Amino acid sequence: MTSPAYTIRQATPADAAIITHHRSTMFADMRPTEPERLEALRVAFLPWIQTRLESGEYLGWLAETPEKQIVAGAGLWLIDWPLDPQTLNPRRPYILNVYVEREHRRRGLARRVVQAAVDYCREAGYRRVILHASEEGRLLYETMGFVATREMRLDL
Repeated sequence: MTSPAYTIRQATPADAAIITHHRSTMFADMRPTEPERLEALRVAFLPWIQTRLESGEYLGWLAETPEKQIVAGAGLWLIDWPLDPQTLNPRRPYILNVYVEREHRRRGLARRVVQAAVDYCREAGYRRVILHASEEGRLLYETMGFVATREMRLDL
């Protein structure tokens, strides 16, 4: 159950550090990762996200407490993508960096920030939005209407 005390707002370039924190902590929570690799991720990701927030290629939604503490977020990366018959749009919206601080979980915050991204896509005229789900997040996304696809991957 969500608390009305949380507000959802759109991220700005000033939020690059908290988005970076969410991304690295998300990976740490999903699987054991060496601290030096997480630090390397933080160092490399911060300028990447800063640039994309400034250009509008990355949009984010953040949940904050009445004290303005950011406790959850979701991002939307508008990826350059080849046209296909279904979308005829040179951008593909991709939801990523969905994260809720541990002490604020199970309050509906992930659903709210993801829904904000989905609403943006719908209002902007996109016909499809994609994401990759962790095992923990899969049920949430399924209840929101996301379906698994046939995507395959080759790790090199």
